[in-house]
Amino acid sequence: MQNKTRIALLAGAVLTSGLLLAGCGSNNPAPNPNANTGAQPANTSGNYTINQGDLVFFWGEGCPHCENVEKFLQDNPGLEDKLKLKKIEVFKDLNGQKLFMEKIKECGLSTAGVPTLYQDGKCTQGDQPIIEELKKSL
Repeated sequence: MQNKTRIALLAGAVLTSGLLLAGCGSNNPAPNPNANTGAQPANTSGNYTINQGDLVFFWGEGCPHCENVEKFLQDNPGLEDKLKLKKIEVFKDLNGQKLFMEKIKECGLSTAGVPTLYQDGKCTQGDQPIIEELKKSL
């Protein structure tokens, strides 16, 4: 009976992990689109439109790698405005998750990970690669 229990627990963990992430796992509870923790960056209303040329930062609440990118943005005031960066949370925002998975598929990636920077069918994943990409705009 112990082996069956272990297998069931392992299967449950795999199924509930949600996003397989390059740096941050989705160990958070099921997303709640009505959650408002006050800690979310701007543009997390849940209704998103991404147009050609838009630069989108997909992030997850509680993700330390996402926080590294956020700190870089805070240390470079005006960069977000200059780039017209859109931020979309994906752990708790169901609309954000859906859009994120669409963009991951569009980029041809087999795994979804935050932080992810998206623009016109190109995805950059991981805090350091994203920061390096953003530095090009300084």
